Amino acid sequence: MSGSRLETEEAAREYLEFDPAKIERREVYRLLTGSVVPRPIGWASTISKEGVTNLAPFSFFTVVCVAPPMISLTIARRPDGSKKHTLVNAEETGEFCFNAVTEDTWERMVDSANGCPDGVSEFGVTGLTPIPSVKVKAPRVKEAPIHFECKTHQVIYLGPNKHPLLIGEVVYFHVDPAVMTGKYIDMKKLHPVGRLNGFLQCTLGKFLEREFKDGMAR
Repeated sequence: MSGSRLETEEAAREYLEFDPAKIERREVYRLLTGSVVPRPIGWASTISKEGVTNLAPFSFFTVVCVAPPMISLTIARRPDGSKKHTLVNAEETGEFCFNAVTEDTWERMVDSANGCPDGVSEFGVTGLTPIPSVKVKAPRVKEAPIHFECKTHQVIYLGPNKHPLLIGEVVYFHVDPAVMTGKYIDMKKLHPVGRLNGFLQCTLGKFLEREFKDGMAR
């Protein structure tokens, strides 16, 4: 096929067009989460100043840099605009952990997204096991094969709604040797879970589907 014909066909293709300033916020969310896929899901585990542990899943999570190692979490606010426990605890204590969600734990991850009232821990509700960290007070999830112990580096509030972006410096890694092959983390052993569009999750070619309640894994 000639170059000119390709150019003509490309020019003739019709795209749906969206101006984020003119469409509803929910539609913007669907465009972003349907395009940026898959997104790894993990748990943020924290502890409050009063000593109450908290566990919440997030899929708006990524690596920021390597030297020093840093990760980021985007933490949606509650419908009333208040801060979620994860953010409050990370700001007040200056610490949190991030724990990998795998195929074996994905259903309990969904259960932990329902949230608990003040003074109640998702660890107890889901039956997951908190274990001590080395350099931070926030607990790790025993059932997760990978843990990042983090010190809160910075919280950036973005946009007119002050949407929080939590950046943490990883000060200690824990990796279960069962998910390693040599010096490398082996995806065929880890079976990580990722978030796709809507209610779909995936792990190594599989689709896992279960209804999420509002606020899950963001």
